[in-house]
Amino acid sequence: MSELARGKDVPPPFASVGAALEKVSQAFALAGGLVFVGLILMSLVSIVGRKLANAPVQGDIELMQMGAAVGAAGFLPICELFDHHVKVDALTGWMSRLGRGLLDTVAHGLLFIAAALMTWRTALSALDTKSGGEMSTLLLIPQWIPVALLVPSLGLFACCAAYRVGLSMHELSSEAVA
Repeated sequence: MSELARGKDVPPPFASVGAALEKVSQAFALAGGLVFVGLILMSLVSIVGRKLANAPVQGDIELMQMGAAVGAAGFLPICELFDHHVKVDALTGWMSRLGRGLLDTVAHGLLFIAAALMTWRTALSALDTKSGGEMSTLLLIPQWIPVALLVPSLGLFACCAAYRVGLSMHELSSEAVA
């Protein structure tokens, strides 16, 4: 496993789960990146078409909004898995490793709760939107499709957060014994 276990004594269950989460999270991040590359290309075609031939891509703004949400959600799991979210370490620099570890455990726990709630509510929103038959304004894309595409990324985000809680708790117990 690349960075997760570097310099840490990670027990086998954590190592194997972490390796699996890492592979899936990398695939989701790559897919999110490809979505953004597609959006950039579509935007370029639309801008050039608008300027040269007065023929932009129809519904480009709708596609940009839907695609950006789906693409960005793909990056959340890997950010959580590698603990690369924005932190304000300047405020905790004076604390002991045990104190920072405790705060990290609480933060990952709160993030897990938020991610699990977002997964649940987004899934319900997709079902509700599907039953309501809502469509986008210009392209008439069923609105439940981009909403439903968020659910796997958010679910994986919750799994990565749960993993980080377990790993942080393990690190805390190791730190307390040492």
